[in-house]
Amino acid sequence: MFCRRFVGLIVCIFFLLSTHGLASLPSDAQTIGLDQMVEGWAPGAYYKVQVPSPGTLSVILDQVPDDMLTRISIIDEADVWLAEQDTSTPGQLIAVEAQADAPGWYYIGILDLEGKTHETNYAFHVNWEQ
Repeated sequence: MFCRRFVGLIVCIFFLLSTHGLASLPSDAQTIGLDQMVEGWAPGAYYKVQVPSPGTLSVILDQVPDDMLTRISIIDEADVWLAEQDTSTPGQLIAVEAQADAPGWYYIGILDLEGKTHETNYAFHVNWEQ
């Protein structure tokens, strides 16, 4: 349990630094596919997805623990924050969109705003539309 909380603390610190432009893109982001259902555990993680051409990237939160306040961020390869949205109530499901101006890798951040771990996981998928 200690290890899980420690890792959660590190993820939260990285997110806080990232939102203020003090950290670079995570080198350990998990590679995911477009339209792939992805499950993860709070307090959160970074993921990366490759898009083939310019279009709209949508991150859809499909499942979240009932008591999780969530932040979703979308970042491009140049470390430019394209979109970020927080839920206003615990357990809320949201979708966040951003314009992918070029083909390449885009990073998705999923975070529990309170840095909590939970008994259940979250799930999301990423859509791309040209």
